[in-house]
Order: sequence, then structure tokens, then C-alpha cells
Amino acid sequence: MEICLITPDDIVAPFLRITGQSSSEITGPAFSPDGTRLYFSSRRGTSGSSSGGITYEVTGPFRAAP
Repeated sequence: MEICLITPDDIVAPFLRITGQSSSEITGPAFSPDGTRLYFSSRRGTSGSSSGGITYEVTGPFRAAP
């Protein structure tokens, strides 16, 4: 499971990778209003069950689009 970014030169590059959750998927990536945090969830987490979801917070700084 990865979240990728697309550069201004149209290059697709992995931004982050989650391992150990092959029965899940990434959902709802969103930045905080001030742009310093990225939130996303793993729908089924490590358990693979519908009640095993996990939400992550990644702290920046992140670069703003030009």
C-alpha cells in the first residue's frame, strides 16, 4: 500500500509505504488546514477485518505546490 505523488515534471514517486496490511487499502488521505499534517486510514489494518481500521498522522513540513 502506497501513497504516491506526481511531480511538476509528471513523475510518479512513492511518498510513503505501509507494510504488513496486505488485506487492507488506504482511504481518505487529507491534509490539515494548515498543511503541516497528513491524515489517512488503513481500512482493515493489520487484522484484515472490517473492525480493524487504523488512522495515521504524518507530520510535515510539506512543500506547497508552486
